[in-house]
Amino acid sequence: MKKAVVVYNSKRGSTRQYAEWIVEELSTFCSCDLVDFSKIKDGSFYDYDLVIYGGWIRGSGIVDFDRFSKLWEDDILDRMMVFGVGVAIPTPENYMQVWSLNLGKIDPKNVHKATLYILDGKYDPRAVTGLDKVLMGIAKKVMLSGATREAANDAGEMRRRIEDGVDLVRRDNIKARVREAAKRLGV
Repeated sequence: MKKAVVVYNSKRGSTRQYAEWIVEELSTFCSCDLVDFSKIKDGSFYDYDLVIYGGWIRGSGIVDFDRFSKLWEDDILDRMMVFGVGVAIPTPENYMQVWSLNLGKIDPKNVHKATLYILDGKYDPRAVTGLDKVLMGIAKKVMLSGATREAANDAGEMRRRIEDGVDLVRRDNIKARVREAAKRLGV
């Protein structure tokens, strides 16, 4: 039987929820483990046919993906999927920025064909503290500076999401990821 693992890093629950749903779906056709990144002791991922890492996005970086990538050799990238969870407007530019800061750092030419997905998350401004609160305050202040008309609409929506909060977490958001996982596992 094929084996998969979903490793996740979640601060406020959205990424954990997606990771749990992905494991539920994958468990219908393979053996699938769920691992909280904070509980990893070593990089024992070589027994898995598919490794999925999920983390929340802060400043286009998928939190702790850099630390996770130091736990294994590049050949793991041949069987890796990555997802980041955030509330930014899904644009090609946003996707490329997240890809470049994460997978692009370890495989700039995408030789290993690891895939990246960005899943819609949730944001509650009342729950944010510390550095995250400072960063979101800065983001809100610069959101509309120098924007084109199209970018201004996206920036206005982003500003609304930051000020009012938003919950875009839906189980349907994982469907394409589960289809790709099944394909990569050959099931």
